[in-house]
Amino acid sequence: MDLKIPSMTEQFVHEYLEKIGEKWKKKGIAIELGCWLGASAYALLKGLKKAGYSNRPMPFYCYDYWKANEDQIPKAEAAGLKLVINQDILPLFLKNVHPVHNAIVPYQGQIEDMLQYYTGYPIEFCIFDAPKCNPTFDITIRKLCKYWIPGVTILGLLDYYFYEKFEIGSVNRERFKTPVYFMERNQENFIKIKEWPGKSSCVFFLYSPKNIKSIKIYL
Repeated sequence: MDLKIPSMTEQFVHEYLEKIGEKWKKKGIAIELGCWLGASAYALLKGLKKAGYSNRPMPFYCYDYWKANEDQIPKAEAAGLKLVINQDILPLFLKNVHPVHNAIVPYQGQIEDMLQYYTGYPIEFCIFDAPKCNPTFDITIRKLCKYWIPGVTILGLLDYYFYEKFEIGSVNRERFKTPVYFMERNQENFIKIKEWPGKSSCVFFLYSPKNIKSIKIYL
């Protein structure tokens, strides 16, 4: 990536995001939930721009709390960026992504609350980062799956294997295994198209339902 943005996602994942963005089918928009400083958004938008996404321009919907927390501060500092607790980092996100795309539609706050303002565009790229446990994960799926396009929508779960950071049998391991349980319930509706076993927690799926009404969501 030609712009250095602090990131919690590997460079090869960014390269993949750019690659799939270049294959935009012009069927829907892109949306990301959990954007932090914009590294993954920038990569996807860079690819989308090559495909003509910025010519129209198409909106990029993005959701995040955008308040620096204790976990983010050392990760940002390691990349040369100093943050302070509760700093509003939305301006930093916008500064990072605007060079590649201007039609950014950011919603700042709790994702569950902000999704009520989603205007209903069909979704071609749906990138989950922040939602990785319940109730947020299932609420987000419930809201957005109705806008997915069969055979087209790519669902990126950037923390699919995040649960592996925790000890077997621990509460957190079960909590953060929510995306895996969702896919186990819905394996007939998705095709796994990319993962990096042992190297990244990110997994990408193609939404390809046998029955459009069959998505199973449990809260």
